[in-house]
Amino acid sequence: MNRSGVDSRRLCAGLVGLLLMLVPYGRAQTESAEGTGAPDLSASAKPEDNACRLSGTVVNSVTGEPIRRAAVELLRPANNGQVGRATLTDNAGHFEFDGLPEGRAFLSVTKPGFFDGWGMPNGAAAGTAVQVARDASPMVLKMTPAGAIFGRVTTRDEQPLEGFQVRSIAKRNVNGQPAWFGQFQAITDENGNFRIAGLPAGMYYVAVDQSQETTLGQRGVPNAREQSYAKFYYPGVSEFNAATALELSAGREVEANFSLAAEPIYQVSGSVSAGEDPPSGLMFARKAGEDYDFTEGASVQEGKFQVGLPAGSYRVTGMGAGGVQFSTPGASVVVSSDSPDIRITLNPAMSIPVQVRTEHAGGTTEISLPLQGGMTGMYLQPVSVAFFQRPANFLRSLSSGIQNVEPGVYTVVINTGGPWWVKSAQCGGVDLLSDDLVVADGAQPPPIEVTLRDDAATVSGTVAPADEAEQSTVLLVQQHGRKNLVKVAGTAEGKFEVQGVAPGDYLLLALDHADQLEYANPEVLSPYLSQAQHISVQPHGTTNVNLSLPSLRR
Repeated sequence: MNRSGVDSRRLCAGLVGLLLMLVPYGRAQTESAEGTGAPDLSASAKPEDNACRLSGTVVNSVTGEPIRRAAVELLRPANNGQVGRATLTDNAGHFEFDGLPEGRAFLSVTKPGFFDGWGMPNGAAAGTAVQVARDASPMVLKMTPAGAIFGRVTTRDEQPLEGFQVRSIAKRNVNGQPAWFGQFQAITDENGNFRIAGLPAGMYYVAVDQSQETTLGQRGVPNAREQSYAKFYYPGVSEFNAATALELSAGREVEANFSLAAEPIYQVSGSVSAGEDPPSGLMFARKAGEDYDFTEGASVQEGKFQVGLPAGSYRVTGMGAGGVQFSTPGASVVVSSDSPDIRITLNPAMSIPVQVRTEHAGGTTEISLPLQGGMTGMYLQPVSVAFFQRPANFLRSLSSGIQNVEPGVYTVVINTGGPWWVKSAQCGGVDLLSDDLVVADGAQPPPIEVTLRDDAATVSGTVAPADEAEQSTVLLVQQHGRKNLVKVAGTAEGKFEVQGVAPGDYLLLALDHADQLEYANPEVLSPYLSQAQHISVQPHGTTNVNLSLPSLRR
């Protein structure tokens, strides 16, 4: 996300709490003066100097109906930072601020059960830029009603399951790539019912998490075996790829019921070996597609462990005292019955060596960059392309490389600073600028070889119209093989700057809220490129460009 977007969101997020504290006072004002009498948070203003008025209406974007008692906040620059005023809308959804000086300001609106125009929770907007003037026309601020997913979780014989956690899983963009994250959640009540409210419109998967406690399979029977419930996705499958997504439109409610089957728990114990740095604990994870549907931890004492698990094939991991992760190759521990003498051998996780060369404009070449608490001039991290992105280590030093890399497919993200740009990045015969890095289970990857050059250029400019450009993102796109190399910059007061640009030809464009666009996907980005500007960047050069937000919208 761009810096200006982050700053404005942080500012308004901090003021939301203050704004909500004002709601009781604002409500009293609303009841006595139809919602337009509001406390002024700024210093005393002189009416003769502040003759402008800003007014408008807050409406439901779906029905067009006015929204009463929505908290509207006005922020404007001042000599000592920002000053704010707040009010509540009246029964007609109307709000008004008077006694304002001319100039730039930001409006945000908050109402429980609604989202602002960009899907911020409870309408906590990052701020809509407005121009306060004597002849300013009334505004219309639209808020989108939240939706909900509800349902019931039961056993196969229709007995309610209480205390189970149900999560909605939504798609979000990370560096222009889609990833699925569990966000909103609810707990089933004594009747097995759940309700996940406050959801923006979109596509959702729903999961019932693994039960936290075991139960007896046959109550009243001596030595009855314990049982447990693994994680399930709607409509009752263990693999994410087999799940059914639910489409939730604005303000609507969708039902998702689950009928779950318990699995018997087997007692597994044995010994574990992991060289000279054995872990003090183990994590057993049962593979289900690209995810795990059952996990359980076990402590290790004097090389011994004991754990209860349902049947299946498990991957076992542990962390040594020195920070090295250990694991079994693949899902190699198979459980099908009580097993009192399993022997587990753990191997250290993969570490990928990294070699960096630097080329200088004068023609000299160096083998590595100096270290000053990390890599100077470069940040490198493998990012998983799986549906569920797990945390990945980044390059901290050339001596240790990238530690604890699990098997999988990764896009290698390399960012440079100062005068450096990435001339090449290779791993064996793979060009990491255009292809993904595949880390096979049990196979040591070859070193990642990166060549940096120090004659990078700078691209800067402006984005118009300025009032809409406050939340825009600038994309600098260069085609490279099957991928687009995309550099991203935010705007501040309609201005942007991109450093560390490699010499060459580019497409340059600005988009509103590009964080919601899969711009790393060439097919998704392609329609927008028809309105991009073509630029050529020279070594050590500075290119200034004036951009306009395209008429093409999401």
